[in-house]
Amino acid sequence: MSDFDERLRALDPAAGQPYHHHDLDGMITRITRQRVAAPSPVWRRFQLKMAGALAASALLTVGAIAALQGAGTVLPLLALQSTNTGGAPSANPQTFMGTMQVYEQYHFSAASALTPTTPTSSSYELQFPSDQSAEAMRVAAIFGVTKSPLTISGDNHDTTITDSSGRSLDYESTGLPQWYYSFTSPSIAPATATDSSNAQMPSHATLEGDVSSYLTKLDYGYTVSSPDFTTSTVTNTSSDGTTEPPASIETVTYIVDVAGIATDEPVVFEVDANNDVIYASGPAFSVNVTSNYPLQSPIDGVAALNAEQQSRFSASSSASSSTSSEPPANSGAGVTGSTSGPPIVEVTLSSDSVSLQTYELADGTSWLLPVYHYVGQSTNADGTLSTSSWYELAVDPRYVQMSSNSSGSGSHGPINY
Repeated sequence: MSDFDERLRALDPAAGQPYHHHDLDGMITRITRQRVAAPSPVWRRFQLKMAGALAASALLTVGAIAALQGAGTVLPLLALQSTNTGGAPSANPQTFMGTMQVYEQYHFSAASALTPTTPTSSSYELQFPSDQSAEAMRVAAIFGVTKSPLTISGDNHDTTITDSSGRSLDYESTGLPQWYYSFTSPSIAPATATDSSNAQMPSHATLEGDVSSYLTKLDYGYTVSSPDFTTSTVTNTSSDGTTEPPASIETVTYIVDVAGIATDEPVVFEVDANNDVIYASGPAFSVNVTSNYPLQSPIDGVAALNAEQQSRFSASSSASSSTSSEPPANSGAGVTGSTSGPPIVEVTLSSDSVSLQTYELADGTSWLLPVYHYVGQSTNADGTLSTSSWYELAVDPRYVQMSSNSSGSGSHGPINY
């Protein structure tokens, strides 16, 4: 039988005759005696070029990964937990009685003063006091809530400390922590107030000095803007339900700023005619990390306002498609209507500035992010003009991601003030 036949038979497992070479030792000897020829110069140059190309490709890949990782460290993706939706106070959705029809839709146009440039602005990760109870006690001591016996109540997100003199400090840690001091009952500022500009009150300089002293002791590290003063007369109700005589108070309101940029966080102090602090409130945070994010242009921000309006009103139209009610006719200049949707109010945004708005991220951190503060004029249904403000997140949308449970309609949305 030939060697070929033996190999064929060995392929049949039923034959039970595996293949064996007749001269295995000779075959091994021939293989080991063969001379290995040196590669030709052409082949060697080809090998070197291929190796160089692979090395360069690997370096580029590693460099790109390193660059992305570096960018991620310097400019982390801002995965927003939630956003406020809406435009200005006057741009809140309104509904007709008995329907789901939204009353007015705003269409924004950019005036020539708004530019297409894309600036950059700092964003700030915030750091909060780690121990709520300890921080509440510290702030209470600064405001003199120390007279024994102390009453401490609350839960994991709200601590109230009251002393026997009637002073109290409420520290809330839900979201951005806030402290509220009061020397009256209830602990929130009196609700009844009327103008009383003739009251003899401490000077503005005295009150500013008081606030500066308290902020130094609080030591959060933020600064405040120029103060806004008001004087009023209030009528308080004592704890036993009796009405106390009217009293004059002076209120100073500051806006917290970071690096000279205004935020959405106020600091408020109220004093009586004796310069005793009867109410104060403010945020409890310090700046932890600063990142310089690219911004979308002011004109792109206007386009984002329009996109959010269209998204909102499309959803509203879908929700109200089952009703046959129609909005009332509007004849004012600048207002157009249709039978399939709400009237559209034309708004011309004439100026913009950058401020900072508090956002919570999906990872639980809180940031102050730059927003565009637009000022514009709209034409009302009766033909009158009104000036309002609208806010839009200014960070370049490439660096913003909305979490699945957020209320925004895209990567960002207008801020409702």
